[in-house]
Amino acid sequence: MLAKIGPGHGANHAAVERAEQIIERMKGVYEARLETELENLVAEYQEMRDAKKFDLDLLHDKVHEIRGEAGTFGYNLVSDIGKLLCEMLSPIENVTAGEDRAIFTHIKAMHTVVAQKVTGAGPEVAKQIVQGLTTIVEQTKK
Repeated sequence: MLAKIGPGHGANHAAVERAEQIIERMKGVYEARLETELENLVAEYQEMRDAKKFDLDLLHDKVHEIRGEAGTFGYNLVSDIGKLLCEMLSPIENVTAGEDRAIFTHIKAMHTVVAQKVTGAGPEVAKQIVQGLTTIVEQTKK
């Protein structure tokens, strides 16, 4: 947590330590809720796909909220994937087939990371996932 605050910003070490203990105690409950939220997100996006009606603002808001909390609880890879997805969603007006696949791939990747409990920056494969998703995003811009 001190890494997020940064040095020299008047951090009270005892308060930071207490906060870290609270986060650790809440982690199990959060992990279960996060997995449920991502399962719901996968289902909601599938409904959008089936109806061919994409509420990208709603999707962006949900992904943004998930990615913000994920980093706090050690799911940095979910946060990174969510950031890529939010950046990709912003300029989209009408979802093309390529964008649809890219969006769904990002959502499924977030869900898989949580289901497999890949915390922290993740192993080398995590870096490959992010690079692969970045490539998918770049291809949708062409």
